[in-house]
Amino acid sequence: MLNTRHLRFAVVAIVLGMITAACGADETTDDDADPVDTDVEDTDDVDDTDDEPEEEDTADGGDLIVGTTDAPTALDPAVVYDTNSSQALFNVGETLVGFPPGETEVAPFLAADLPEISDDGLTYTFELRDDVVFSNGKEMTSEDVKFSLERAINMEHPQGAGFLLAGIEEIETPDELTVEITLSEPNITFLSRLAYTVGTILPSDGHYPAPDGPVSETGEDPDDFRQEEFVGTGRYLVEDFREGESMTLVANPDYHGEAPVNDRVLVQFFDTSSQLRLALEGGEIDVAFRDLAPDEQADLAATEGIQVVQGEGAAIRYVVLNPTVEPFDDPDVRRAFAAAMDRERLIENVFQGFGEPLHSMIASGFAQYEPLFEQYDDAEPSDFIDEPVEVTLWHETGDHYGPTEPSMAEEIRRMLDESGMFEVQTNTSEWAQFVEEAFPVSEDTYPAFLLGWYPSYFDADYYIEPFYGSGGFLGLPGSDEMDDLIAAQQQVDDPDSAERAEIFAEIQEIAVDEAPLIPLLEETPVVFAREGVEGLEQTMDVMQIFRYWLVSADG
Repeated sequence: MLNTRHLRFAVVAIVLGMITAACGADETTDDDADPVDTDVEDTDDVDDTDDEPEEEDTADGGDLIVGTTDAPTALDPAVVYDTNSSQALFNVGETLVGFPPGETEVAPFLAADLPEISDDGLTYTFELRDDVVFSNGKEMTSEDVKFSLERAINMEHPQGAGFLLAGIEEIETPDELTVEITLSEPNITFLSRLAYTVGTILPSDGHYPAPDGPVSETGEDPDDFRQEEFVGTGRYLVEDFREGESMTLVANPDYHGEAPVNDRVLVQFFDTSSQLRLALEGGEIDVAFRDLAPDEQADLAATEGIQVVQGEGAAIRYVVLNPTVEPFDDPDVRRAFAAAMDRERLIENVFQGFGEPLHSMIASGFAQYEPLFEQYDDAEPSDFIDEPVEVTLWHETGDHYGPTEPSMAEEIRRMLDESGMFEVQTNTSEWAQFVEEAFPVSEDTYPAFLLGWYPSYFDADYYIEPFYGSGGFLGLPGSDEMDDLIAAQQQVDDPDSAERAEIFAEIQEIAVDEAPLIPLLEETPVVFAREGVEGLEQTMDVMQIFRYWLVSADG
């Protein structure tokens, strides 16, 4: 009998291929590279036991079509620090440790168990699984782990997350299945950092070029080592990737663990949220995940035949006030800006209720969250400044954070204007230009701009060190006091201890007083799907990793 889901999948893929051909063959990626073998056959899982039936270990759930406006820009783990690309990498690659669905404690993935940690908290000894094979057929060894982590650190790619691993001082490989990682200082967040895609393990057989040392010392260009033909150990193989158009993933027949509940996933990238919505309503896709406009979300939630699943929020939105330029070099102007913010109004008018007020840069789900920005809720901008100041507020066009960005900037402009203490203009740039011109902050960058932050590793530290620490990605002026506090909380033995909470409270007190960053809200993640799609609840957790392997659709 003809499988109608396979037919629909094939039709969508053919249409996308025709569009790409019309645009020119040079619009696709990796066409000239040696293809990875992606033929999917029913095979025994490596972990099978003799009494376990073969059919339970193969993907037999048909195809899944996912629509999104979040197109990945890269598939090289050393180059990725954006949510869109990370979503793809989480599905095709793996790390030593990670976060299982619904959990906030790290668990072993490619490691056979959690590591043994030395008494001084500096050395982590991992024993690796002995049944892991890369998608090019190479068996994984400790050399691959050493190579992968050192490559990410040494490339120092400006769009990458190698800095998350900067605390690594040395990596040794006593044997093929043992890795010893030594840190320069104890860091309670280290395992969580390894769980992000920057810790994806790659083969060390020459497929991925790597510098011999930090590119800042060798003088090399990090992009010279960039590799977009992905080879990894994950549940899926990349069958086809057409940047900005689509990605086709097929179940990895040699995956060492439980097979996905589907055989194949087509991820279709849409230019606009309205196109995404129409595709779901028209039955062209099974799932719509990021980013629909709030009014479209509200309408879909009331549409018969469409199911909606809300997840947990740890993604935040905030404003950066550049303290190196006028008028924000005056902390009272930054405090006045904070006093003008009405978070409930933003959530209601811009996000149609899909969000929660945020009064710290730390997401509210963490025990260390202290809502100290509430002190500005009862204040007026005129409590801090005596006369109006001129402000230009920048935002990206709406391609990166979704369609809410222009309306959020306009709502903030109105709040500031209504206070009588600000004369505001808004301006915009496309994401690539925005990243170049907004930060690291300096006298030549934007005075004020909107940003968002999505969880990469699950710890309150993730919402502090990258922002307030010296060398943070925004380039905010650091201080010895803040750096000492950040280091102190990282070196506490118990991540949930009262001692660590006290340090975070002190950090947040400084942050709310200096106010270079104004937290606004926590987004409520929502996914929409047609009837018959299952498994969405399992993946809509606080880590916001959309795990394709858990989601299935009926025929």
